[in-house]
Amino acid sequence: MKINKILFAVLALAAVLRFWALGSIPPHLTPDEASLGYNAYSILKTGKDEYGKTLPVIFKSFGDYKPGLYVYLTVPSVAILGLNEFSVRFPSALAGVFSVLLIYLISKKLFGKEKLALSISFVAAINPWLIHFSRGAWEANVSLTLTLAGIYFFLRALDKPRNLIFSSVFFGLTALAYQGAKLSSGIVVFILLILFFKKLFALEKKILVVSVIAALIIVFPIIQSFFTGETGRLEVFSIFSYPRKEDALTTFLDQGGEKIGDMTYYLFHSETLNFKRAILGRWFNHFSGRFLFFEGDWQNPRHAAPYQGMLLISDMVLLVLGLISLLKLGLKKETAFVWLWLILAPLPAILSRDQVHAVRALNLAVPLSIVLGFGLEALLSSKKLVRYGFAVVFLASFVYFLDAYFVHIPKHASKYWEYGYKQIVETVSPIQSSYKQVYVQQSYAQPYIYFLFFQKYDPAKYQESAKLTESQYKGDVGVVERLDNICFCAIDWPAQRGKSGSLFVADTIAIPPSDSGNLELFKEIAEIKYLNGLDTAFRIIEVK
Repeated sequence: MKINKILFAVLALAAVLRFWALGSIPPHLTPDEASLGYNAYSILKTGKDEYGKTLPVIFKSFGDYKPGLYVYLTVPSVAILGLNEFSVRFPSALAGVFSVLLIYLISKKLFGKEKLALSISFVAAINPWLIHFSRGAWEANVSLTLTLAGIYFFLRALDKPRNLIFSSVFFGLTALAYQGAKLSSGIVVFILLILFFKKLFALEKKILVVSVIAALIIVFPIIQSFFTGETGRLEVFSIFSYPRKEDALTTFLDQGGEKIGDMTYYLFHSETLNFKRAILGRWFNHFSGRFLFFEGDWQNPRHAAPYQGMLLISDMVLLVLGLISLLKLGLKKETAFVWLWLILAPLPAILSRDQVHAVRALNLAVPLSIVLGFGLEALLSSKKLVRYGFAVVFLASFVYFLDAYFVHIPKHASKYWEYGYKQIVETVSPIQSSYKQVYVQQSYAQPYIYFLFFQKYDPAKYQESAKLTESQYKGDVGVVERLDNICFCAIDWPAQRGKSGSLFVADTIAIPPSDSGNLELFKEIAEIKYLNGLDTAFRIIEVK
């Protein structure tokens, strides 16, 4: 009974950290969030996506071809709560709470210790990495929860074979939730297969066959997408798509009196060696103090709170203690699973062009949480003075994270969350029909999707004219250029400032305040500032 109360308290804590102020923190929807939400709204109203395709498995969206499970999971919350920030983020937040429960169940199944499982689940509940990606419409977060469900039912299947079918279904669904799951989930399945090979193939052959068939049926649309040109984004983000430019390499080799094709080139400077060095460097980046404890995803500020690592600073202590505890257990199947997942989890991230990437490496948060849970259990059995000392450090670290996330993300990082587009729609919508033309500065923030989302634009009407202008770069996202009398385009202010009866929306670079202050020619409708109250995000100017 006491254990159940502790677990309930842990899950309640996880829920509060994931649902509190969910609609306003993070401070604005990303384009992907708005796209997922509007497509859910479109499915709800018409049974079709924004382009008029009936119940697609993969959504074209911005040309990035999103697997559609998150869209369908969002339909119920949009139906009940309306099309808004909270309803779009709800499935991810709920999945985040379930992930804590599943981490508890997996830990208990692996190690057979109730208190250890509770320690691990508590660490997961307060893990900044898991909290952060539970509080936005991150497809990777739902995929992670499905992966955990797949692991749990796989472990159960070793005693009750029919659970293998559920495991296969959950692992298959990860591919329908997130592009990167093809690799991240594949890694987990690979580890489970090599560790539990004998037990698995001792199961009834009928169950094995049904499980494989179930998984193949689910992932078939994803396999098919490889042959229909819907996986171009994989090429865009792959590290192997960015070899060194030949002229730069030649210049570098000339400095040492070498050239391509020399023996020294193959020994020290070949492209193969360069890729290996880059991949290994990225792997170490994901285990660096800079990433884990101090800065987080320094290449993608949207992926972490300001000046906050992916873990708590106090986790440095637990990480050391946890690694020692795990080593003491020796190399059994259960510990080998944790070690292998820990080592291989960053693979989807290190094979991409970014030096670090918290989304693609999200699965790493789970084996790290298990290690930290081991550390917490070891610390709880230490001397009272040590426990009290750590409690002070932990509380300081946790409060620092809460401040960084719930105070500083809205105030100091709103520009990274595309803040201002909702405010543009709210300002422009009531007066839109008063102008012959509305010009909105085009960008890969996809301004059109915010008009669709926040205007709750009739999906049936939009489907009649939906047109994506494809990117000139193969596999990259495209843009939408028109919506009614709105032109989403580059703003050439010197050439366009004389378009009488028009409304312009752009940043201060495109429309300089110094060149739009003449009250006889122009009227400033609004100036939208970021939440720090200092920097201007957009200006809305009427040409009289």
